[in-house]
Amino acid sequence: MRASLVAVLLLEALVGCGKRSSDPGPSATSREVTGTITVDGTPLTVASCRPGRDITTYVEALTSAGVLRFEDRQLFWSADPMAIARGEVLTCEQLDRSWGGGTRADGTAYWRGTLVFRCKAGARSITGDLKLDCGNITAEERAQLDHNRQELRDEQTQQRDGAGSSVAP
Repeated sequence: MRASLVAVLLLEALVGCGKRSSDPGPSATSREVTGTITVDGTPLTVASCRPGRDITTYVEALTSAGVLRFEDRQLFWSADPMAIARGEVLTCEQLDRSWGGGTRADGTAYWRGTLVFRCKAGARSITGDLKLDCGNITAEERAQLDHNRQELRDEQTQQRDGAGSSVAP
């Protein structure tokens, strides 16, 4: 795997350079965003998503009412759509995620995945079911993400199939 292409699936604890661009630029615009975020019963359309890299690769889903950020196996909510900070950490009773992403040699990031969640921020309820494809993923990056996803599935199948068997040495 090339050093300039770091593609991971379900691996959020990456050591990085700590770079973060406050201006996502045109390359961070989403190719595909489907699903909604619901805040206190009000559905919000996700206008775009913005991948980035701090200590780990993250993604932000931008709505008119705030920003949802997934980073380091956690969700964060900021009611300020222009927020630069990651916001308040959410307490989730459900957080299903499957993702892959990375950073490029030029410091830009990409992220593809799904987030299904039921969370709270104090008394506020925040739920969602999102499919995000962010950062203008190239054909090469997409192929690497697909390859990593298949390797993970194969590994999970092997673990599941081997879990019930016992082999004598």
